[in-house]
Amino acid sequence: MRGTEADAYSRRALSESAPSLSPPPAVSTSHRALVVARALAVLGGLAWFLWLGGGPVLPPTRIDWMMREDWAAHIFGWLFFRNADWTLPLGSAPNHFYPYGSSVALTDGNPWLAVLFKPLSPLLPVDFQYTGPWLALCYALMGYFGARLVELVSPRPVPMVLGGTLLALSPVMAARFSHPTLCAHWLLLALLWLNLRDIPDARAAARSLGLAALFNAIASGTHPYWVAMLMPLTLTLGVRLVWSRKLGPARVAALCAGIAVLDVGLFALFGYFGGSGLGAEGFGDFSADLATLVNPMGWGRLLPDLPAAPRQGEGFGYLGAGALLLGVAACVSLLVHRREARTLDWRRVLPAAVVVLLMAVYALSSRVTWLGQPVADLGGLYAPLTKATNAFRASGRFVWPLNYLLVVGAVLLVVRLWRGVPAVAVAALTVALAVQAYDVREEKSALLKPVHFQRLTSADWDALKGPYQHLALFPPQVQWVCRYDEPLVNALAFQAYRLKLTFNSGYASRTPEALAAECHARLPTGGLDASTAYVVLPQQVRPFLDAGARCGVVEGLPVCVAGGNTDAFAQGFALQPIR
Repeated sequence: MRGTEADAYSRRALSESAPSLSPPPAVSTSHRALVVARALAVLGGLAWFLWLGGGPVLPPTRIDWMMREDWAAHIFGWLFFRNADWTLPLGSAPNHFYPYGSSVALTDGNPWLAVLFKPLSPLLPVDFQYTGPWLALCYALMGYFGARLVELVSPRPVPMVLGGTLLALSPVMAARFSHPTLCAHWLLLALLWLNLRDIPDARAAARSLGLAALFNAIASGTHPYWVAMLMPLTLTLGVRLVWSRKLGPARVAALCAGIAVLDVGLFALFGYFGGSGLGAEGFGDFSADLATLVNPMGWGRLLPDLPAAPRQGEGFGYLGAGALLLGVAACVSLLVHRREARTLDWRRVLPAAVVVLLMAVYALSSRVTWLGQPVADLGGLYAPLTKATNAFRASGRFVWPLNYLLVVGAVLLVVRLWRGVPAVAVAALTVALAVQAYDVREEKSALLKPVHFQRLTSADWDALKGPYQHLALFPPQVQWVCRYDEPLVNALAFQAYRLKLTFNSGYASRTPEALAAECHARLPTGGLDASTAYVVLPQQVRPFLDAGARCGVVEGLPVCVAGGNTDAFAQGFALQPIR
């Protein structure tokens, strides 16, 4: 009995003497209060999303708002996949950019959600999008994981709500609305939470790596950049587990290797490999400036915009005036509570901090700039890594982990160091939240910009269904590759989707190289196809007529079919023939 008591006393003494981020034992909060605090932080994130214009995009049956630029690529990737047969890789859409095909992955259409909703397609309306609800979910999860991070140092509901909502007000996330799959910033908060939370034993350690595997899997079917950020943070979690002796090195190495294999396997499953691959130009241009954390770049009311290079919007990393103010408060708190600050478990954050700083260095790219002007050339360092840098050319995005680590650090330090006088922490967080909300220019939100989508409404198009399998714009129009008339391409693409036909034009992040050769062709390779209806540019009509095509005007557009076609759609040309 005495031995047991001595062992218990020894364990308690060690626990009390070890540095910790955890709140003092005297502070206790009911589970119900914690759940309510998390829910309120979720609502805080959702409220900010609505303030940024999220209300009109939430209904899944509203799709017109997506018929612009990158959004159009995302939704058509999903819509054509919805019409396609199941095949491997998952997300393949051979009916899009026909005959080359595309996929949900290469149109940034969110593969996981596309695969989730495709089986429900017979029950869904023709106009259906999941991007608006996805954006709302991202904001909700920002609030949730923000609250869970604050909970690491204080179970008090008010700081949890304020801190979680402050993290959801990140200007960096709002600036990514044009790329919805890149709005999953909550994944970074989730990995920071795993890196910073208490891990009392081996079971909890294994559970943490299991959660890291889950978040990596979500990232793999969302966007490759998330895996490139999450996997290093997963490795830092493994280092911490070995360092703290919660798991052995061999087991951690095996689990981390398994997560890496899972990521690669999901990439292959969703079709990120093959074809033209992920490589493209831009590394060195799509970078983060050394002043990016304090440069509003048009998003702030309180701080002046600073110079930046033309393509450095990809490296936008502005913290926001409220977060910067809280950072100052955190520094003051460290000075005021120097003795207590020295007792904090700084080793817990060290592995993640090192990797986050390394990612921030990569964000600067091979051409390091200060206020848009080059100050260092690291081209020699990156020369052997061309394949990787071409795949992750928008290196500036890798400043996001540093952005969130700094904001999370400011929030946690203020709350933790003022735990004895919680009113100070609440006041600091309230002021920071108010300043942040005022500072961010909501009018910059892409969700508030009007989109005018002109649908084709003539009933004549319905006659295509049956005799024809393909609708083609000739020559093809592909963004960044050929001439691109966005309203025309979107109108025809939607008509092809509605009639369940293939289509040959559009917008994708990666397109088949062979398409470029067709941009200036006079006639389709192999001649006119009897199962294809061609919408032809006016200057291209004569070669079609010379080739024996039958042409007419449908809803103001020149359309040609093979000369031998006698179906109802071809006969309809008699009303407005082109000779």
